[in-house]
Amino acid sequence: MATVGERVIALLRLHSEGMTDGELARALGKRRPHINRVCLGLAKKGLLERRVVGGILRNFLVDPPPSLFEPSLSDEHPWTWEGHVQEQVARFLEERGWEIQRKADTAKKEPGQDLVARFPGTPRLLWVTVKGYPQGTSKTSPATQARHWFKQAIFDILDWRGRDQAVALAVALPEKEVYRKLADRVRYLQPMLRFSFLWVREDGGVEVDGGLG
Repeated sequence: MATVGERVIALLRLHSEGMTDGELARALGKRRPHINRVCLGLAKKGLLERRVVGGILRNFLVDPPPSLFEPSLSDEHPWTWEGHVQEQVARFLEERGWEIQRKADTAKKEPGQDLVARFPGTPRLLWVTVKGYPQGTSKTSPATQARHWFKQAIFDILDWRGRDQAVALAVALPEKEVYRKLADRVRYLQPMLRFSFLWVREDGGVEVDGGLG
């Protein structure tokens, strides 16, 4: 199924005169604030331009438009890097109506929740701990290091559930066999701690395991 961003790009291909956020929202059946965030994100990626025409802000497709998911040639990180996992999950949540309230700087190892999201018009709040997949060191294999990172993520869930009984919790991980096996081993904790796994695939897709509260 096409994402909202892909649908925005498709619409703008048909409207060389550009479209406002409101026009896009009506055409796609979405809220204007949601479309505004999507367009800002696409503009940041260089996929569209936002220009004022006749006193009205309109969105124009870049010509020729780059691929929506074409990786940056300057990006030296693999798809399993924590920053990429975080971005894909944030995008996944926004496409489903969530508002991202916090996005930690993973490169600087900023403490706290890696993602905090709220569903508009409701008290639903989601805290996400994000882990990538390690490349290993001369003394530690990637699989061994991944087990340590997984344990850290589960400890985050234990800690956060103790702090707040109402918030929805999730662990975001790249789709790797080591993590899948570890998740199966702690499956019994999910109903007790009420958390979900968010599996990020290499193609950017995200699978929800356990619901989002």
